[in-house]
Amino acid sequence: MSTRCRFVTALLVACLSTFLCNIAQGQALSPQHYSYKVGSWDLNKLTGSNAEVIGFWGIPRTEVSVGNIRRLWFEALADGNWAVYAFEPTGAEGFITDLFAQGTLTQGSMEFFRKRERLAAMNLPDQDVDGGVQGEVEKGFIAGDPLTETVAAMADPTPMIDLLADVSYPIAPGMSNLLVSGTAGVNVNMNQVTKQLLDCLRSVGNSSCSECVCTETDGGSDYGPWTVYTIPPAGTDNRLRCDYTRVVTHYYWQVGKYPDDCVDCTIGSPENPASWTEIEETTDYWYEEEECPDTPL
Repeated sequence: MSTRCRFVTALLVACLSTFLCNIAQGQALSPQHYSYKVGSWDLNKLTGSNAEVIGFWGIPRTEVSVGNIRRLWFEALADGNWAVYAFEPTGAEGFITDLFAQGTLTQGSMEFFRKRERLAAMNLPDQDVDGGVQGEVEKGFIAGDPLTETVAAMADPTPMIDLLADVSYPIAPGMSNLLVSGTAGVNVNMNQVTKQLLDCLRSVGNSSCSECVCTETDGGSDYGPWTVYTIPPAGTDNRLRCDYTRVVTHYYWQVGKYPDDCVDCTIGSPENPASWTEIEETTDYWYEEEECPDTPL
C-alpha cells in the first residue's frame, strides 16, 4: 500500500477581472450570500445553522492604511444589540476558524467569508502586514481610547476622523463617522441611526433599509477543470510533486445606490450576472507513486 503525504494546499493567487458575463445562462442564478455597501465598507452577512444572521464582517472597499482599523466584526447579540470588534486582515482566517469551531457558522458562510477575503487581497495593499490593531470597538474607537468621548462630543466629528485616518490612527476610515456621531454621553457603542440600519439589514436584508445602500448578491461559483503538472522526484527527494491549477469564476449582481454619492449601483442580474475570476493552485506530494492523479486530494 502506498504511503501518502500531503503538504501544501489551497494557495489562491490573484487574477482579477470584473465584467458582465456574456455567457448564456440556462436559468437565473439563485442568491447564495449577501454583501452590503455601507459607508466605504462592505458588510458581508454571515449566517448560522438556523439561517439566523450572526453578524456582518466588514472589509473596506478602498485602501486603508496600516495602523487604521481594517476589519470590523459586527456581532449580533441575543438582546438585539451589537458588539463591534476590530481585527487585522492577517487575523481574518483565525477569526473565521474559531467562529466555525463554535458550531454556529454554516460551511457556506465560511466559504463566502474566505472568498471575500481573497477578493480584498487582490484589490487592497498591505493585507499581509499586521498593524496590531484589534479589540472591542466603542463609538468608532478601540475601547479605552482617550479620544472616544472627545470626538463623540463634536457636532461634526468627520473632520477630526479624517485627520486621524490620515495619520494612521486606529479608527476605521469611512465607517467611524457612522459609529461616532451622536454618541456623546450615551452608554452605547454606536449611534442610533447606524444601529437601526444594522437591525434592518439583519431582519430584512436589502437596499430598502436606507436611502443609499448597495446590495451585492453572491450567485455562486463555477470551477474549471484541474490542470496538473508533474515534477518527478530528484536527488534525495523521493516524493512525486503534483501541481494543480484551475480557473474559478464567481458570479454576482448589485442593486441599490452607492452610499458615497447615492448613484445607482446596478451591475448584472440573476439572468446575466457580473463575475470575477481567480486562479486556484494547490500542490500534493506523493510517496511510492509514479503518476499524478487527475485531481488533487
